[in-house]
Amino acid sequence: MINKYIKDNLPRTIRECKEDNYPFFALPKPYNVPCASGMFQEMYYWDTYFTNRGLILDGDVMQAKNNVENLSAMAERFGFVLNGNRAEFINNSQPPFLSQAIREIYDVTHDREWLLTQLGAVEKEYRFYTNERGSKIGLSHYDAVMPISDSQKQRAVDILATRLGYTPDATYGELARGLYAVGESGWDINPRMTYRAYDYAVPDLNSLIYSIEDNMEFFMRELGRDDDASIWRSRKETRASLMRRYLKGDDGVFYDYDLRNNELSKIFSAASYYPLYFGLATEEEARAAKDKLCLLETDYGTLTSVRCDEIKGTFQWGYPNGWPPMQQIIVFGLLKYGYVDEARRIASKFLSLMEACFRETGHLWEKYDVVRGSADALAEYETPAMLGWTYSTYRVFSKLLNENEKTD
Repeated sequence: MINKYIKDNLPRTIRECKEDNYPFFALPKPYNVPCASGMFQEMYYWDTYFTNRGLILDGDVMQAKNNVENLSAMAERFGFVLNGNRAEFINNSQPPFLSQAIREIYDVTHDREWLLTQLGAVEKEYRFYTNERGSKIGLSHYDAVMPISDSQKQRAVDILATRLGYTPDATYGELARGLYAVGESGWDINPRMTYRAYDYAVPDLNSLIYSIEDNMEFFMRELGRDDDASIWRSRKETRASLMRRYLKGDDGVFYDYDLRNNELSKIFSAASYYPLYFGLATEEEARAAKDKLCLLETDYGTLTSVRCDEIKGTFQWGYPNGWPPMQQIIVFGLLKYGYVDEARRIASKFLSLMEACFRETGHLWEKYDVVRGSADALAEYETPAMLGWTYSTYRVFSKLLNENEKTD
């Protein structure tokens, strides 16, 4: 039933915007939006990466390339990939998956000419995240592009104070910066950083920047530019070393580092599996993350973060929610280090949850309550029916489980 739903509705997520048409920015190619109707009718950055994983699996590499070329076009035009091709997103990016999206297409096509057309955008994004988002410890943090208008400041207060039910002790400007910074993290809003994303060097972002360095090393070797490849290799080794110095806890797991207070967070979350997903973790570090899986795993998948009752606020990127992209990060991170049983178990749980909710509602959803096992997930807005990363997660998990069944 779900596969037919996807086949019927995925084409309805294609949009075009050839010229700037306020509030939308032009993009050169047709692009996927997360939802066939209702909310989210613009192209979103990190949503697109996960959508592309489904498209590539389904053989639609051309549309995946269209999506990547649109992301690259934003990087070329603005100096970074916008959160989405909409005017209100001019102040922030989203998790920098561009190089990885290019890598996954290149792994299928081996098209060096196409690869060359994308490298300029990757280098611009890298400079943005290492220069504009750098910190005193050599690692990067999420932030917002300043200045922020008075109306945006008021929006931050409305969201952080009214919708979340609390008023942080901060100025309007700090709240606005924080809202757009946490939007850039993709985890809007979460108990890890609350509204202070700009104060944290985090394992998810720095693993992503490591992936840029790692992918660029690979791309340079593919293009016969070994000297350049060595430069990128040195950069990724330096970043991995800094992450171990500042982000690694005594338990061997990577956590968020509070730059303001010079201390490591104690909140365990799905972000700790990014070093596994991108192959940065050692075997010992991967085992440590696997051993803490019990803190996030439920009967229906994995939580986004552990329950944090001591932190005031209501966070949709927290307990009891499980988000499809985080299921992928955890499952494929575990698989990379040979933890097949654990990965398969989580994929099976979340797949069963999506199927059960589909039978009840007739839709796939943006996020799920993985404690109660429902689509009635805690949110700062009404949870939308969604394809995007949820479609992708259903397809890649179905393939994973079918492959395992054939080899059992």
